[in-house]
Amino acid sequence: MAETSRQLAQISIDLKKSRIRVHKASLHQIGDPRYIHLLVNIEARQVAIRSVDAQKFDSAAHKVKPSAMDSDFSYEIYSQPFVEKLRKEFDCFHAGTSYRLTGVVIPEEKMCVFPLSSIHPIESEVQSNHV
Repeated sequence: MAETSRQLAQISIDLKKSRIRVHKASLHQIGDPRYIHLLVNIEARQVAIRSVDAQKFDSAAHKVKPSAMDSDFSYEIYSQPFVEKLRKEFDCFHAGTSYRLTGVVIPEEKMCVFPLSSIHPIESEVQSNHV
């Protein structure tokens, strides 16, 4: 039986602004969802995003606004409770820092899974110029 190759996905997490940036390509790969859940698996040390149908909508779901999909390469979600849970549960997240995680798309589950072993701090893009 041939193994299905997995497509890569990325998210970034900005602890200073409680912002999660999901790459739009990742959302396309899970079926352009109307709603998504942000998930944390403490034992497996993973973060995930999962497409949620309107029929299964609940208060934990984040609506994906089509108008926001017209902007750059990512979709932004602001969630202080999610970011605080990450900081509380995992010692690899530090206040005021931004991180990028790389994971895999699981199309049959309509989700992307990001192991914390893929965490990479994002350097500040603003460089001070000294003359």
